[in-house]
Amino acid sequence: MLEHLYKKLHLIFISSIMSIITVIIGILCNDFIDNKQQNDSIFFGRLSMLMIYELENPEKSPQTVIKPYEDNYSIFAVLKDAQGNVIYQSPLSFPTDITFLLSQFTEKASVESVTALDQTKATTQGGVLSFSGSSHDKYWGIPAVVIDKNGTLFYLSLLHQQKTIFELIGKQLPFYILLWVISLFCIIIVSRFLLKHAIEPTEKVLQSQKGFIAAASHELKAPLAVILANNDKINRLSDGIPDIKKAANIIDAETMRMSKLIKDMLLLASSDSGTRNINKTMVNIDTLLIALYEAYEPICGQKGIPLDADFMDIHFPVLYTDREYLFQILSIFMDNAISHSETKASIQIKATLSRKAITISVIDHGQGISAEDKPYIFDRFYCADKSHTDKSHFGLGLSIAKELAEFLSADVGIKNTEGGGATFFLTLPLK
Repeated sequence: MLEHLYKKLHLIFISSIMSIITVIIGILCNDFIDNKQQNDSIFFGRLSMLMIYELENPEKSPQTVIKPYEDNYSIFAVLKDAQGNVIYQSPLSFPTDITFLLSQFTEKASVESVTALDQTKATTQGGVLSFSGSSHDKYWGIPAVVIDKNGTLFYLSLLHQQKTIFELIGKQLPFYILLWVISLFCIIIVSRFLLKHAIEPTEKVLQSQKGFIAAASHELKAPLAVILANNDKINRLSDGIPDIKKAANIIDAETMRMSKLIKDMLLLASSDSGTRNINKTMVNIDTLLIALYEAYEPICGQKGIPLDADFMDIHFPVLYTDREYLFQILSIFMDNAISHSETKASIQIKATLSRKAITISVIDHGQGISAEDKPYIFDRFYCADKSHTDKSHFGLGLSIAKELAEFLSADVGIKNTEGGGATFFLTLPLK
């Protein structure tokens, strides 16, 4: 139980801390990308200023000025004269058609900005505009009016493709991944250390409790045997004395009930200590189910409960498993079904075969299990009968069935019976 709790707490602790670390690393990555984009935008603006400054010199041809910026920085330029005729256009290509990009760039540049550029009497550069292409690509654009030293006016449009997120963070990505992995490793080590120390006192207390239960159960066997032997003697000597015989019968019933409780507690104690051995043999499922039916058919008959067998038409494969454990699980299911079934409410032993498993079910039509009790029905000492009117059950049977099933690498479960009642089932994997 503590091992399951430890694993659950360990997982929750690691998930919580790593979620926080992941968010922090994500914020750092986002800040890095924003700073990188901002720096690239500023750099593009400065390159544009240098290009515009060189274009003011009429002695240099536009192609001579623009070509180095195209080759070295992938800046696309369109230079037009005052009448709108294209003097020069860069041969660069982008993922999005250049005509579409230029139309997007024109739309992005506000009317106010264009008017302000038209009314200027000197070279003027607009701000850096950001817009998207048709292929999830993004661009920066700068509009400008260039007036050379001869007073000739030109309209200049500069475009530059923004780097993708992967291109921006590509060199830093291994560092962030390494940081995340190192954080995960450190959190696993630290959390393991902290949780082990936190759970250790509880583990010691539970171990002492388990030891006490095991020792007490063993010690109780001896006085119980003495009580049974002496009660049997009293029972034989009480012939003709009804009150004494009745009292002896009550003592006998209660000691048998205590004997069953001690037996269950010893079984759980051996399970907790890991001393319980599995004796696997080749088990014929057909024979085992028939033996189960024959063992409980007289008991059901005495209580007026019909017992049906729904497995006769199926030939089951032989399984390599522990027959005693398997029979005990099914016996617990049968005892539970009988104790919760009314007279004439039938019980059915059903078995089905699939490619991967054999499923054995004990179906009753009794009071059923409420939805709030189902999640806990296989827990130790849990009893759905909160009033404890049924003195024959201690809340151990189904928990024993579950633990025995785990020894056999099998699963147990419960579901509602159609029309009322409960169906307990055991699923045995076919290996």
